Amino acid sequence: MKAKKCEVKDSECHLERIRRWHSDLESNISSLIDVLKEIKESSKVATIECSDYYSKTVELTQAKTTFTFEISHELKAPIASVYNILNVIIDGYLEGNREKQIDLLKRARVRIRGIVKLLDDLLLLSQLVEGTKKIKMTAIDIEDILTPLIDRMEEYARENNISLSWNLANNAPPIFGQLELLEMVFSNIISNGIKYSNPGGIVEVEAKREDSYIIFLVRDHGIGIKREEIPKIFDVFFRGKYARGDTREGMGLGLSLVKKIIDAHHGIINIKSKFNKGTTVTIRLPEYKKGRKNV
Repeated sequence: MKAKKCEVKDSECHLERIRRWHSDLESNISSLIDVLKEIKESSKVATIECSDYYSKTVELTQAKTTFTFEISHELKAPIASVYNILNVIIDGYLEGNREKQIDLLKRARVRIRGIVKLLDDLLLLSQLVEGTKKIKMTAIDIEDILTPLIDRMEEYARENNISLSWNLANNAPPIFGQLELLEMVFSNIISNGIKYSNPGGIVEVEAKREDSYIIFLVRDHGIGIKREEIPKIFDVFFRGKYARGDTREGMGLGLSLVKKIIDAHHGIINIKSKFNKGTTVTIRLPEYKKGRKNV
């Protein structure tokens, strides 16, 4: 609406117009201040987000560099070993010594088997991370998972002077999962318990039902894990400082796989540990219910 034109000598009219302009100006300034405040807050949020993205980018770059270094290191040593063994045989240094040739070829086979296992694990981990791994879920009894492992783990324990204690729930309902993947999980967890126990120690394996879950516990009394390292134990290639200085085998890939497999089975894994006291791994997996479909 067009403002009323004031007469030249009408002071009240002019004052009213000035008051109206002043009020409009204050309102516009207030709105501008509010807009500037919003811009300031948005700028703060954007700065924080950019900082977070930058930090994540740096972290991912470092992780990629570490991954490349670790995988190169893990592959170089066994490949070089196999290469040297083949050179010794091909160049005729053991000509006529069939027994020694066979011994070296067996060592090469072990090395190659380790490389294939590493590559298989890396492929599986990649598929689980990307969600491209097809998991065929079925009803599985506890015995079907652990029984095939008992003889193998008992032998490994004896080789390391460790006792194994088994306490498996009777008549427990089946769980929902893929047998081969769950065997991989428990093979890794139990062998870790044996590997990082002190000679003469004991590793306890327990399975029980709790609500609608089957609870698996693997408890050892070995070297344990330092508190500050526990949040990192599921990271790819992570090994604690104590473990890295130790002569026992392992490259820090197993627990990353274990975590991804448990996640894919809608389960939970928790690790509690005290340095030089031991470690307890608890795995919760949902029991099988009729009518459940494969995921």
